[in-house]
Amino acid sequence: MPQHFTLTPTHHGAFGALATLAIEGQPTRRFTRQEAAIVSRALAAVVCGASDEPQIYMSPIASDCDFSARVLPQGVTIACDGARETPLDWEETVDLARALDCFGRA
Repeated sequence: MPQHFTLTPTHHGAFGALATLAIEGQPTRRFTRQEAAIVSRALAAVVCGASDEPQIYMSPIASDCDFSARVLPQGVTIACDGARETPLDWEETVDLARALDCFGRA
């Protein structure tokens, strides 16, 4: 199954190290290490059933697009105003959580 996202380390003059999240058909989002760690933990919690939150939301400081993930029985759906929603199954959700966690810990 093709991956619906990429996470690439980048650098910003004011914010330092950022993780740039690219999702098919959506604007990129850029997370600081702390933001990446927070979103990673939230995604991991819904994957393992430790959280029954219906949505994960963050407005990353270095992004023009918010991060919004609606939790569904088959995974999460990532949305951004003016762009199409992109579904991630549970395996991809775990992959995104791990990638964000690795960046957040670096």
